[in-house]
Amino acid sequence: MVEDADSDAQAARLSAVETATGHRFADPLLIERACTHASFCDAQASARDRLARANERLEFVGDALLGAALCLLLYRRFPDASEGALSKRRSQLASRATLARVIEGADLLPHCRVGGQLQRGWPDSVKANLMEAILAAIFLDAGWGALLTAVERSFAGRLDDEGGSADDAKTALQEWSLARFGLLPVYVSAREGGSDHEPLFVATVTAGEVSATGNGGSRRRAEASAAAAMWELVHRDPAADTTAEPLDGAS
Repeated sequence: MVEDADSDAQAARLSAVETATGHRFADPLLIERACTHASFCDAQASARDRLARANERLEFVGDALLGAALCLLLYRRFPDASEGALSKRRSQLASRATLARVIEGADLLPHCRVGGQLQRGWPDSVKANLMEAILAAIFLDAGWGALLTAVERSFAGRLDDEGGSADDAKTALQEWSLARFGLLPVYVSAREGGSDHEPLFVATVTAGEVSATGNGGSRRRAEASAAAAMWELVHRDPAADTTAEPLDGAS
């Protein structure tokens, strides 16, 4: 009975990932590994066995592959965009907050396996790593073309929406601030210069004792930039109580 349940779960996991990404796997075992966090593995297992079963090595590959895939897709989509603008868009799309929203939207988390305290709640970093591991599994299964197709499908609405991926950071930051401080983040923004054609706005966001600054071509983008800067800060140092360095917003 246990084996039957495991088999059913594996089939459901494979079907969910294939539906979400549009890729049909030749090697289903890649998805078993991609969807298994190290915390799920037996604590008594050897380090070698955990590496063989968990997705940490796939995350490593997926992180680099996602960046390259986004670079190419953005380059093709926005032929008039500058290198700086493309870089900012890629950073927003590849952020933990955006990746977490992508895997949530694909409804893949119920099919991923975690253990220990993660069973009580999944931080965005774990969600993002799982998404990266899944993309790496697609690349290893079928190569670069299949990966590009999966990234384009997974990020479909966000690739063309200049504000959508940036807003993911604001949403994630709001949830974090409410959970930690019981308060919404406070944004202060103002125009700081630029031209009529290319204005420059600077925004500061504060949540509790944490603050961060960002800039962009509109108030919305400047605030999203500040939110992304704070989000990265609090994930580098969860106890952060300093000011984050400015992060340019998409122009």
